[in-house]
Amino acid sequence: MIDRIRYIWQLLVLATFLLILGILLIPRVDVELSLNEYFVSLFCITAINLIAYLVMTKGIQKSDREGVVILLAGIGFKFFLYLFYILVFWLVTKKLLKPFIITFFALYLVFTFLLAIHLFKALKNK
Repeated sequence: MIDRIRYIWQLLVLATFLLILGILLIPRVDVELSLNEYFVSLFCITAINLIAYLVMTKGIQKSDREGVVILLAGIGFKFFLYLFYILVFWLVTKKLLKPFIITFFALYLVFTFLLAIHLFKALKNK
């Protein structure tokens, strides 16, 4: 329970830091990415990682065979949520420009590293 609270706290601190960084940098750098698009991307990626973490930690707490299935399902679920987000973003804006793609993958990598670190610690403690 403490690990979940710690992860949620670190996730929210990281998201807040990236939000402030985006507010400071995006208007000063000449990119074709609006602050609204960045905010939506940041919120969705944060929510997807939180959901994936909660699913995967349930898998870690289960027995070996069932836990592995739930853990892999969490990874697949995370992947499909990201695909769904990109599809909906494309349908709404009708554009997927290079700045959006670079921002998406940068946020994806940062949040995936945070998720992986916490999952490795949870597996090590089990």
